[in-house]
Amino acid sequence: MSSTLRRGLATAVIVGFSGSLAGCFPQGFTGLPLVDRSLSSESPEGIWMIVSEENTNFPNAEDSMNPYKYTGMTREFVKVIANEQGIYELTRCDSEWRQDYELTATESGYEASLTETGNADESGVTPTTLTDLTVVFASNNRSLTAEGSRVTTPVGESTTLTLEGVKVSDSTSFADAPELTYSFGLDYTNLGNSGVVDTAIANCIGLEYGEQVTEQGDDGFIYTENIFTFYDEEDRQVQYYRFYQNNGDTVTESLGAIINTEDVFTMYVNACSEGESACSEAAQWTETSSNSIAGISFDINYQVIDNTYVINPLALTPWTAFLWPHDGDFMNGSASVTIDSYQQFED
Repeated sequence: MSSTLRRGLATAVIVGFSGSLAGCFPQGFTGLPLVDRSLSSESPEGIWMIVSEENTNFPNAEDSMNPYKYTGMTREFVKVIANEQGIYELTRCDSEWRQDYELTATESGYEASLTETGNADESGVTPTTLTDLTVVFASNNRSLTAEGSRVTTPVGESTTLTLEGVKVSDSTSFADAPELTYSFGLDYTNLGNSGVVDTAIANCIGLEYGEQVTEQGDDGFIYTENIFTFYDEEDRQVQYYRFYQNNGDTVTESLGAIINTEDVFTMYVNACSEGESACSEAAQWTETSSNSIAGISFDINYQVIDNTYVINPLALTPWTAFLWPHDGDFMNGSASVTIDSYQQFED
């Protein structure tokens, strides 16, 4: 949770979602435009397109604590801006790598590290997760590479990250970048109250696909996730996700949304097992998304048909029950960034 021929923005449309991409990585997550030599080489500051791949390794053949292998890919538009230390830091939309790292400047970029301590288990063992990330900017400050790792001990879980990117604008404003076309919108009815948000200052926009299988590989288990994310400059997010899980006996599909803007904050979750028609029909989901070296976009409408099955996790206490979604509530969010003129990636 890295080349393609030039192609138009391939669009996939899902109406009243009833399927998944289980077992098949979608196209569009590899390849970058050629470096734009007209952009400044003085610093890496600007807007970048990045692609990444994340992989986990099985701790060992005998480990039963986490017998899963995960592979994930992202394409994102992000900012690179100098922080208070003067280090040009890469933002991310992928929440797993969007952390408050300790940064150390290097000759060509920076190194980032983070240590997290979990809760002790029944035997008193406390897990510790160490994350390391190294970002290297090219000498012309128009392309970058990065490698990362996350290791949890004593379990031995290990995740690796590879990332590459190209600068697509010297501007740090998506709305003002002359090389880009950017749009954002949110139309909603929340708790019976309607509203529209037609502008937002973008910090990043990303699409993510992930797939998880067991170490046996042939036992029928598979889990997939499709995640669509927008963050503004205040770290508020508009995020939609589709999860699919088949454990060989039961198929479960989940639809979710986290909507956090200056005007509205809510969460939707609808999780249904195969055959639960009342649950599946309780949420209506329409989706249009695109993903290529020309840009990325998503336009998703998530509507509550029956709030018996569509919940807000924040409304599960007597004091927050008023946050429970109303029938007819909906969140229609969209975000898009395209490069107006680009050259295809070449092998």
